Amino acid sequence: MSVPAGLAGLPTFLALDASLVLEGARRGASVQLDRTYFRGQRAALQTLDVPSATRRRTALERSRELYEGIEVDFASVTEEALWTASRRLRQLFRNAPEVRSLDAQFPGTCFVLPEWVRAGGEVKYGARVYLFRDGSAPEPDEILRANIEATVDGTPAAFERYQGRLHGYPECCIEQFVDRDRGRQASPELAAVDRIADRVDGDRLPATDPSVRIDDLLPTVFETADAYAFFAREFFPGPGCATARKTGIELYETLLEGFPETLVRDRFRLDIGWSFSVARASSDPGRSRPTPGALGREHLLFYLPLGTVLGLPRYRIDGEETR
Repeated sequence: MSVPAGLAGLPTFLALDASLVLEGARRGASVQLDRTYFRGQRAALQTLDVPSATRRRTALERSRELYEGIEVDFASVTEEALWTASRRLRQLFRNAPEVRSLDAQFPGTCFVLPEWVRAGGEVKYGARVYLFRDGSAPEPDEILRANIEATVDGTPAAFERYQGRLHGYPECCIEQFVDRDRGRQASPELAAVDRIADRVDGDRLPATDPSVRIDDLLPTVFETADAYAFFAREFFPGPGCATARKTGIELYETLLEGFPETLVRDRFRLDIGWSFSVARASSDPGRSRPTPGALGREHLLFYLPLGTVLGLPRYRIDGEETR
């Protein structure tokens, strides 16, 4: 199997999303560059003993140090203050080796933006890398404007709705997720995973045994069509949404045109496990979002470059699973 040009060096979880973007199956994809992103790749690369892995670890460490060393201060939360800080942050993020690497490898439009969010009475920021096909990307300032206005106005739903459309999520699911004022007893996250909860071995999450496989944690998940509704890592479908299921099946079949079925199935399993874990964390202060490896061995493997993962026995070209 030939890896699509520009995707072999991307982390596997991001490379599969990027392939859907390049095929026109999704408008865009993105990834947040945070501690989890850097920690996951560092831990996965420790399993490799080759010069390229050493260089990759060095570049990731430099990027992490740059990201964690940035300090942002502003006297008041105004559009002017956030625009000024955003321009400074964007320039700093551009200089990170990881951002330069993603931009150089992805054969489309790639850019990094700061992302603002109000949390606990204060404004926090992150860094998000966006991937689009050439000619289909919005202007970076358009995304920044939507984010800044929502942050200043205290209307996070407005930016969540905008981001959902950038990522090609079904409109009905976007509205179900952002409208949290209908007196529902369950959060949108919990409502989304309720239909597949009995097919997730929640007692074994987070996984602590390094030999645990993602299919051990979700042993019967593909016995329900609802599994296909979880077609993106940060997407929570409306409960029983037929549109989400149809979209997921189409994306699944698109991925099968270029990748082994075991890899595609693991990608969906990981998205489901991630959504299930995040949903539980949203209602339980004692729980946290899944750290790399918390969803089984494949969770960590998917931080490795796609070209490396396709050479592993589990993802042989003939599609035969090996344990």
